[in-house]
Amino acid sequence: MSERSPSRRSLLKGATAAALLTVPAAALVSEADPLRALVAAYRAECAWLNATIGDIPDDTPMPVWNALNEGRIPVATSKEGAIAALKLAVEMCEDFLSADAIPNLVQAALGFLEGGIS
Repeated sequence: MSERSPSRRSLLKGATAAALLTVPAAALVSEADPLRALVAAYRAECAWLNATIGDIPDDTPMPVWNALNEGRIPVATSKEGAIAALKLAVEMCEDFLSADAIPNLVQAALGFLEGGIS
């Protein structure tokens, strides 16, 4: 199976794109759960990219996408944060052949569900 990096536009298709427009900007500020905040920030980043007219340049900064894919992300501190991470992981499974964000999100949700955080 060959792996491919997602294009800028592939971030914006399918189930992921449908969910982008439902995230209020205030969600980024008031989140107590760092994983839930990260998921909200990802959705906001995608919404910003979706608003870009024309092709998205390859050198466009995508700090949240990079954070989700580059190693350990914060463990959920709430049931809602764990659910948000798992929903995003499912959406990404539908949109990408592979993304390191998927196992990272699942691991962060499991950290809460297995009792790592009370």
